[in-house]
Parts: sequence; C-alpha cells; structure tokens
Amino acid sequence: MTSGAPTFLVKDGALSWPEIAAMRELIYPPEKLMDTPMHGLEWAQPQRRVLLYVEDSVRAVAGIHEREILCDGEKLHVAGVGGVMTDPEFQGGGFGKQVMHRLVTLLRTEARCAFGLLFCEDHNVEFYRKLGWTLFDGDMVAEQRGKSGPFSFPNVMVLPLGESANAIGNLDLCGPPW
Repeated sequence: MTSGAPTFLVKDGALSWPEIAAMRELIYPPEKLMDTPMHGLEWAQPQRRVLLYVEDSVRAVAGIHEREILCDGEKLHVAGVGGVMTDPEFQGGGFGKQVMHRLVTLLRTEARCAFGLLFCEDHNVEFYRKLGWTLFDGDMVAEQRGKSGPFSFPNVMVLPLGESANAIGNLDLCGPPW
C-alpha cells in the first residue's frame, strides 16, 4: 500500500486482530473501558473486518458479524456491526465515515442481510444517525456467559440493508451481542 488515498481491505476477524490491537488499547484502555456501558459484557468476535489503511497503517476499522437471529419470532439473517474505531490521531478526518460506507456497501452487495444492527455509546448516536441508522426501541434477548436472557444496552441502532429494519419489536440475538 502506498501513501495518498485510503485503501480498504476486508480481512478475517481473528487474523486481523494484531493489526488493530494497539489502536483499541489507545481508544479503550482498561481504566476507560470500566466507565463505559461495554464493561463487564461478553461480546462476540467479528467474522470479518473492514480496514482502512493510510500510508500502510490501519487508521479505521469496523467489524462484521453475520448471524441468523429471531425478529418477532421470525428467523432473519442480519449483519451486526461492532468494534468501529478510528485511530485517535485521525479522528475527525472522515475515516470512520468512510469505513462505515465501505462496510454498508459490502453488506448490501454481498451479505444478503435483512438489516444491520449495532450497539453504541451515547456520544456516537449522532454519527450513526447521519449515516442512516435509527434507534431501536424494543426488547432484546442475548447470550451472556453461556445463558440467554434479557439484554439491554443504552443505544441499539438498525439500518435497512435488503428489507426494512424494524425500529421496534423483539429481537433474540441467538448468541452474544457484538
């Protein structure tokens, strides 16, 4: 990869972890993570990641979690989005927006998912809203430490991909959240 315009690659989720581990540590050091709604929760690992490179280094990333879930009792194939991060030195430069656009394009053309679903902190709601995501207001079941049960998170957002995305209803994630 050369300097200049960003380059995007889609990589295996587990194999790409070494490339983003240092960025995650910068954004979410243990002492900061303790003060977030993510603390103490068990999260699924992504199957794939979209990585944005500038000058041979990852500057933004977003994870993809494809899974069959239950939406109001109906099985649907959905795309979970998680682990969206931008290198702190590059935040505000549009890289987060670019990686999300690339991810959504990939999902719409290849994944054949009904809708996208993500969990985010309060300060990120407006960012996702500008990208077309809407807040979900319904009940959710997810797995935590091997047991399924009610799951709540401050901000759950949905984005239509192949169909409409219900902004209200009952979702069973059929596994841990992402």
